[in-house]
Amino acid sequence: MSTMSSRIIERPLKSWIISQNKWLQFILVMTAILAVFANVLPLELQKRIVNDAINLRKFDLLIFYCGIYLAAVVSASMLKYMINVLQNVIGQQAIANMRNALYRHILTLPLPFFRQTQPGLVVAALTTELATAGDFVGMAIAIPVTNLLMLIGFGGYLFWLNPLLAAVTLSIYPVVLLLVPVLQKRVNIYNRRRVDAGRKVSGNIAESVSGIHEIQANGAFSIENRKFGQLVSHLRRIRIIWNLYRFAVKAVNSLFTNFSRFLVFGLGGYLAINGRLELGALVAFLSAQEKLYDPWKELIRFYQAYQTASVTYSRTMEYFDAALEHSLVPQD
Repeated sequence: MSTMSSRIIERPLKSWIISQNKWLQFILVMTAILAVFANVLPLELQKRIVNDAINLRKFDLLIFYCGIYLAAVVSASMLKYMINVLQNVIGQQAIANMRNALYRHILTLPLPFFRQTQPGLVVAALTTELATAGDFVGMAIAIPVTNLLMLIGFGGYLFWLNPLLAAVTLSIYPVVLLLVPVLQKRVNIYNRRRVDAGRKVSGNIAESVSGIHEIQANGAFSIENRKFGQLVSHLRRIRIIWNLYRFAVKAVNSLFTNFSRFLVFGLGGYLAINGRLELGALVAFLSAQEKLYDPWKELIRFYQAYQTASVTYSRTMEYFDAALEHSLVPQD
């Protein structure tokens, strides 16, 4: 196998992240930092609108704070749109680079590989499977940086409002961090089986189409239907179990997130009734705690996307890991 092809097949998924446009990634990180400030600022403004403007009946302060609030909300939306644009550009460039590199490698594979491989599998690998990995590369910087900064910003603001209430409500998240990887491990196992079973179904379809004249000439309809039905049933069972584990991850995350909201209403309401927490601070705390769920949910999705992309990418590269029988370029 040539040196170039060998590097492509052995290249880990993470290396595509590092090799992308550094300037775009820098802009992405800076945009994410600005987005954190634009998202945290409205929380403080909510508290000031309730405590300073409404309670003190100051109309001028109400107009001033509402104007800043509107500007912050619009800025946050524009920054989020910019992050999505940069993520899309980086991801599409990664997909194009992956496809070009793998296509160059496929052209150097020995002839026996093509005799044993259905063209449809090669097409699916270059289009569908690499798209999953490329999309992950696009989000690999944007999602973790943006949402980790959001978590730190919202969490820090919660502690600034009330350390006790913040510590109690955030104490639930370490439990989720312990449970999610356990469930995700099972998701990964069945995802590998899903990829392999899906390829078998695709290969059977391509084989039947290419050999349809033999099937019709020999009247092998029942044999082919039975063979295909077994493959489809096997894939169906795998996909059901795979989805059940995926849904379990979402259910666990949603359960513990709603439980943390229960703690906010219970403990926060008690502190407010006893005068240990201002009403405006409680409103801001509830908003911040609600917003805290969004970056947390995105990070869970990112973790699942990483696991799915890793499995798909590694399976694709393993599939095309075939050695050359002889050099394609004359040696001096």
